[in-house]
Amino acid sequence: MDAQAAAILHMDAWNGNDPARVAATADRFDAPGTEGPVSGQELRAHAAALFEAFPGLKFGIDAQAAGPDHVVLSWTLHVQHLGRYLGARPSGATATISGTDVVRCDGDQVRVLRAFDRVSLLDRLGIRVVVSPPEMHGWRYGLGSRLAGAGAERPGVLVMTRLDVADEQQEEQVSMLSLAVGASLRNARGFLGATTTIVGGHIYTMSAFDRPESVRAVNMKPHQRAVRRFYRSGLCTAGTVSVWSPVRLMEAVRCPACGVLSEDRTGTGFERGCACEWTPRGRPFL
Repeated sequence: MDAQAAAILHMDAWNGNDPARVAATADRFDAPGTEGPVSGQELRAHAAALFEAFPGLKFGIDAQAAGPDHVVLSWTLHVQHLGRYLGARPSGATATISGTDVVRCDGDQVRVLRAFDRVSLLDRLGIRVVVSPPEMHGWRYGLGSRLAGAGAERPGVLVMTRLDVADEQQEEQVSMLSLAVGASLRNARGFLGATTTIVGGHIYTMSAFDRPESVRAVNMKPHQRAVRRFYRSGLCTAGTVSVWSPVRLMEAVRCPACGVLSEDRTGTGFERGCACEWTPRGRPFL
């Protein structure tokens, strides 16, 4: 098979959104996200993940150049983000990116090298890219998020949870359940806010409430469904819940005009600390 024919078959397989055909038209495929050259089942899984994230994706060929044993294709890709991609939840956003495929025939072997900018794709989808370093001196890095409640009171109780997940699929399931729980809690009386951190297969959440009685707000249907999934459906490999009352709470806020700090050392209110007579008010906790 010559390179031109191989390139046509390969691009037709991608535009047909058929993972099996994609895997059958390349003996070696190397692209951003494959972590090196892949083939067979690995290539099929790579293509399937992209088709799930961007259903109906189509490559439009803008230009091509041919050599004795290879073809260079310049393409434009229009996508809609409807599935998880690089850890980002579906946004529904659309984007257009450009890239190149070099299709080379080496005897009976078809090799494809694809190049495009994944960071640019995420940026055009409106997804913020966070650079995370490797583990350093015992510190492991991950992702964090914050949910603000309706109240601005200082917390009278903190609820801390840790869920251990077996894989990325379970992490996604927990994340989707957490969105529903957060939506039900957001306007609940006494709920002040929550913050979640995901690091190395562990999901940590700290939620703040104005008093212990307000913790009952979590017993709404979304949280009940999540608990049933944990106990009956094998979701997560382990879980821990603890409830804490703060022993001490001190807050300091800097005046936006002069930079002087106003402090509340007792939890009863801020003292005026600058000539502006500015005092923080209504700061949501967490």
